[in-house]
Amino acid sequence: MSKFVKYISYLLIGIAAVITVAFFLNKEAMQDTFLFYGYILFGIAVLAAIVMPLFNMLDNPKSFKKILINLLIVVVVVGVAYLLASGDPLQNTNITPEPTANTLKITDTGLILVYILFAISVTAIVAGSVVNMVKNR
Repeated sequence: MSKFVKYISYLLIGIAAVITVAFFLNKEAMQDTFLFYGYILFGIAVLAAIVMPLFNMLDNPKSFKKILINLLIVVVVVGVAYLLASGDPLQNTNITPEPTANTLKITDTGLILVYILFAISVTAIVAGSVVNMVKNR
């Protein structure tokens, strides 16, 4: 690991530790700060996930085809999850204000996407184990 990445990791862990301690000392005041820090980390992760393959693409232009295929697979899986999502409101809940149909549809999409990715992960683990057992025979 390069020194730059190591120092950035230490910095982010230090900030997270300080914010976590401050959160538990005063939950009311630090709740928004804690959430915003999570949003910042999520943004950094998304930016890195988008930018890093671009650097790889510059070094190896043939990898552009693989990136497009992977992006297409992601779009298809998210599209399938969106099509499977019903967006129907829950019964017997006292949620105020009442969530909109779009909010419910997106929430259902997220849940179904998690289920699909979990199933793919378990299948990959089992298939990988079976392939290793067969190869090592």
